[in-house]
Amino acid sequence: MFDYGRLLDGLFEIITRLEGSVGDAGAKSLGKTRRKLEEEAFNLVVLGEFKRGKSTFINALLGEKILPTAIVPLTSVVTILRYGRERTAEVEYLSGRCESVELSALPSFITERENPQNKKGVKEVTVFHPSEYLRGGVRIIDTPGAGSVYSHNTEVAYAYLPCVDAGIFVVSVDPPLSKSEHQFLKDVREFVDKVFFVLNKIDQADENERQESLEFTTRVIEEEVGQGKVRIYPLSARYALEAKSAGDEHLLKRSLLPEFEKQLLDFLTREKGGVFLKSVVNNLLKVISDETISFQLEQEAIKLPVEELKTKIGRFEQEMGTIAKERENNQFLLKGHLGKITCELDEEIQAFKKDTLPRLQQALDEKYLELVRCGTGGLREELEQFVFDSIRETFTPWRQSAAGNISKRLEEAHGEFAHKINDIIERILTLTGDIFELRLKPFTSVEGLSKKSDFYFLLKDDPVGLELIQLAATSAIPQFLAKRMILRNMKESLTELLERHCGRVRYDLLNRVNNTIRDFRNSLTEKIDITLSGIRISFEKALALHPAGKINVEKSLGDLSRKLDSISAVRAELLVCAAVLDEEGE
Repeated sequence: MFDYGRLLDGLFEIITRLEGSVGDAGAKSLGKTRRKLEEEAFNLVVLGEFKRGKSTFINALLGEKILPTAIVPLTSVVTILRYGRERTAEVEYLSGRCESVELSALPSFITERENPQNKKGVKEVTVFHPSEYLRGGVRIIDTPGAGSVYSHNTEVAYAYLPCVDAGIFVVSVDPPLSKSEHQFLKDVREFVDKVFFVLNKIDQADENERQESLEFTTRVIEEEVGQGKVRIYPLSARYALEAKSAGDEHLLKRSLLPEFEKQLLDFLTREKGGVFLKSVVNNLLKVISDETISFQLEQEAIKLPVEELKTKIGRFEQEMGTIAKERENNQFLLKGHLGKITCELDEEIQAFKKDTLPRLQQALDEKYLELVRCGTGGLREELEQFVFDSIRETFTPWRQSAAGNISKRLEEAHGEFAHKINDIIERILTLTGDIFELRLKPFTSVEGLSKKSDFYFLLKDDPVGLELIQLAATSAIPQFLAKRMILRNMKESLTELLERHCGRVRYDLLNRVNNTIRDFRNSLTEKIDITLSGIRISFEKALALHPAGKINVEKSLGDLSRKLDSISAVRAELLVCAAVLDEEGE
């Protein structure tokens, strides 16, 4: 297995070395790549119900008490932990305003006690910490506990599900996994491919109780995940935090945290690290390719008599007029793709509603008759739960199918336009090479797409016409009328929920489509502009040098040769890195 930290440090070193050799365009690209290394976000989100010890668990990973803990439901705001050399915090408000605060002030922003129902309007709090877990863009995120007595905390926890790249689901020995936790886990798995399961607070139970809780929790989770597919890590976050704070290796071993940490770091290296670092390596190879082409062109341009150079530059600009028209055509094609995808999605949504609503209403009628025949109480509650379950069970596979279809169309468009970009770049360099009698080799690559969604279900908090339902349940009208009112109200609720969630699915998918098309458009502009900018800067430097005399020309040629040798050596190092990462990915 490759050493993630070593490769990461090596890429930072390569960027530093290149910064002294490249031109302005290259320096700009290197700056973006350095920020990507420093900031690329991989969201490792800690999930679970309130009072399972999530904040203590995060503190144990960091090795010190950073996040506040308490015996009452506490976290009301999402807290993001990112890498930073200094321990600081930044508060971002819903208004967009940001301010730096001391870590000691965190409770006044992220706890229910000091910021009840988020009265201060905090969007999120970011804590910077020099933990190894946070290097390379990993962000550990503490979410409010689902199932809290505060419904807004549950809402925030659900709203963050689309942001999860990998999850750590924390339960505890006592009490064992609850029904609401089981439901929350089902919702989590709809969004998250990789989930670690942690059984916390083993210090509060003896060996027999711990084993009983572990077996019960495993059995319940396997109902959702599949038999034999669950590994739960029992540990004591409290022991681990105390041990790391005191440097007590014996207590740390008793906490059982080291085994989990080993598996977590292995995952971050294999699953996240390789793909991320390969992307950075490709970015750097592209910079080297662009700079090599610029230096080679500058060398040849310097050697030419000034009039011949001007003639060749004029010919180059004339050829670029054709390229400009091709770029405009691509923009129109891109807009056409967006319109086509939108129309197809709208047709799919209408067909879904037309097919689904009558079927669900019939199922509701049948459920109503079944409950009335049985004569059991709680008709409203039973029908309400039936509506929620029916919407969820119907929407989940359809939404996944719709998202899959959209992703397929986007992948096809992405591949088509990425190749168009690369073809234009290759044509620019072929034309330039022909004019200046050079063989110029571009580096082109196609990056993958992000399929992250902004959609989440939280049906339990959706209004279902409670006033009418309560009127039917509590008034003195005959029971058969009350029951019919409940059924009618539930049908209205079913229709409203179907419409609302179809709208939410449409918004989410089109938002992703628009973001992707925007990225295509930026790529069409930026990648080609960087190539053209490098070529034109080479021409400008050559023209500026001609009046300076033969000695300066020879000196410049020598400097360019040394730069070419230097970046060629760096390119060889990057190709070794790429080979290592390719081997790991096989």
